[in-house]
Amino acid sequence: MAERKTGVTPELDELSGNLIGEALDMLADGEQFGVLVAVEDENEEVETLDFSDDGPEECLEAAREYVHDLRESTLRYTICYVGAVEDESGAYADALIFEFGERGYEHFSGFMFFMGRGEGEDFAWTDPAPAGEIEPLL
Repeated sequence: MAERKTGVTPELDELSGNLIGEALDMLADGEQFGVLVAVEDENEEVETLDFSDDGPEECLEAAREYVHDLRESTLRYTICYVGAVEDESGAYADALIFEFGERGYEHFSGFMFFMGRGEGEDFAWTDPAPAGEIEPLL
């Protein structure tokens, strides 16, 4: 297997930024969602889905499977979902967790803590933090 490139292309950065922004807006508005997925094909067509018909782990697995099944036609993807991540104090805090990747590149995950879900203008979040490399779906 060919070695994967490191880094994030401007196209993947845009796809990820758009989905993360959409998820943050939904959290600020108090909207519920399961696992959000955005995939972009070779024609720059973007499809966004919400996997929410099952439990959190099952929805995440279904989203990853969906991306993997489209590996022949998909160039890049981003997955976002709400979870809990250990903070500096050792307590777990609400976080928007995301995974992203592009065909031929290493795939990564990260997270952003958030506070004030459903509080509109009072909703706040941290800068994205890396969580590490993940198993490629494409």
